[in-house]
Amino acid sequence: MSEGEGHSMRDWCRLSLVLLLLCLCYFGKYFCTSDMYIAQASFTENMSLSAPQLSSMFALGYFASMFGKVTAGALCDAVGGRFVILLAAAGYAGSTFLLSLVPSGSESLPMVFLLWACVGFFALGLAWVAVVAVATNWIPAEYLGRLMGIVSMAPQLGDAIARLTLASCLVGGWRMVLQVGAFAACGLTLPVLLFVGNKPALVDGQAHDDEKHAGGARSSQDSRQPSGVPYLAKLRVLLANPFLWVLCLLSGSLYGTRTLFLLYSTSFLSQVYCNTAASDSLQECLSSGETMRATATASSGYTLLGCVSVLVVGSLKDKLPVRHRGATLTIFVAPLFFLLAFLMRASLDLPFHIASSMVALIGFCLFGPYKVLGAVFAVDVGGKELKSTCTGLMGVSDNIFAMLMLLGKGAIGSDWEKMFGALTVLSFVSLVCATYVWVRDLKQHVRSSSTRDNQESTARPLLAA
Repeated sequence: MSEGEGHSMRDWCRLSLVLLLLCLCYFGKYFCTSDMYIAQASFTENMSLSAPQLSSMFALGYFASMFGKVTAGALCDAVGGRFVILLAAAGYAGSTFLLSLVPSGSESLPMVFLLWACVGFFALGLAWVAVVAVATNWIPAEYLGRLMGIVSMAPQLGDAIARLTLASCLVGGWRMVLQVGAFAACGLTLPVLLFVGNKPALVDGQAHDDEKHAGGARSSQDSRQPSGVPYLAKLRVLLANPFLWVLCLLSGSLYGTRTLFLLYSTSFLSQVYCNTAASDSLQECLSSGETMRATATASSGYTLLGCVSVLVVGSLKDKLPVRHRGATLTIFVAPLFFLLAFLMRASLDLPFHIASSMVALIGFCLFGPYKVLGAVFAVDVGGKELKSTCTGLMGVSDNIFAMLMLLGKGAIGSDWEKMFGALTVLSFVSLVCATYVWVRDLKQHVRSSSTRDNQESTARPLLAA
């Protein structure tokens, strides 16, 4: 952007560096979570963990992260996101390193569960809320959707980078994987400690103008509250806003769908692949290397198109008028509903290439709306003083829906028709909420236009006189 438009090349260079360092720091979280997925087989064998115990351990991490997100929201609004980023990094890196030192054997399981709960609290709970808090302080409001879309790709890239890096450490055993992950997380956080502040103190020699940044954009929530109002009083006003709970319901329903597809899309594609393959034994086909390679490649389209979706939705949100920002949600969630309804009817009878394409399209329809909700809409609702609290509350809703959907999947087993039926119902809830957001924005635009017209019509006789 040119200097005449209010942002110099120096500003853009500084902003780009800050966002890059934030993304690299967030990658560190995945070195302390994906490490367990990579070393899972060796870890469970050494710790004598059964499959139900392992599932319970992962569920405990999600449960602890709910408290982490609420804590992160309050801390970010009180002391700033930079402090919470550093606290999160110290917490998940330290917990991961201590976990690598736990003695083998079932007698160490209580300590294993406690330390993994700490990893969930710091990594899954605090980290993302804090990154959003700092990033939105730096990004100009007119570029919030696009740039936060890029930042929102960090989870997908971070997971891939961590898996590729830590896979080479498996030769040293699961303890080495966890230790390398912990030290890598510390190293990736160090640049934020040295070079990144909560917000830019100076812009081209002038005092930082909060109104030019998304984190400082004054919402109707802010305008009703004097700056001296205590945090709890402002929180009560936020919690009384029904629009916040609509966003929580929308975010949770999208995240529940996303979680099931992340965990089970490969299994679904394996079933479809073996249904169409000429094999005497279904179990042999499902466990064959050819099936695993084919389905792993096919399922990658889900995440890849999801990354594209994040950029597209973010760009649309910036370019469309404010009254149509809800359209960026509805035009993606509506096809998601129809795709899931079709899979509920067709399920395993589809050709493999059609099923793979539909899974990828579901990723395209799902990732963008979900990421924009937490990174952009939460900022608009919470305003500059409660944006992190709003993001944290939406994160709690996400985890509740994810846990409910995982429990539901465990109850229905491998009945894919029932699974897609449940997801169709969930996507319908998402569609209703997204439509509500769009209609609400349109009504607010009509009311503001009517108010402006009334003011102009009142002023004309006065001017004529």
